[in-house]
Amino acid sequence: MIIRLMSTLGVVLVLGGVAHSAGVTRLYVTQGVPDANRVLLDIWIAQAQLLAGGLYIAAARNARAGRAWRSLATFGALTVIGFSVAVVPVLIERAPMIFRIPPIVYSGVSAIILIGAVRSR
Repeated sequence: MIIRLMSTLGVVLVLGGVAHSAGVTRLYVTQGVPDANRVLLDIWIAQAQLLAGGLYIAAARNARAGRAWRSLATFGALTVIGFSVAVVPVLIERAPMIFRIPPIVYSGVSAIILIGAVRSR
């Protein structure tokens, strides 16, 4: 179950990071580049998704191959949880509901993966 969660969430995060980057690029091209803080936030969002997604995919592949996977899964989970803890309060205050749900779901699933990685032997 944990392997399937890691694999699925990894793919979702990588695709989300790519889609976020493409959408932000389109927005910047059509409406102009916003202030530096917004640009850095958008880079941070894409970076967190791509990094954590890649770690989850690598962890799932290693687990299937019988190699060490717990460290990769743990760092992927901590990346998502750390990002979510910082960004969710701002999203609750400022963003529409559609932007609040994904990081909350990602952090919940990441908590499950983290618990699974810690408990496995």
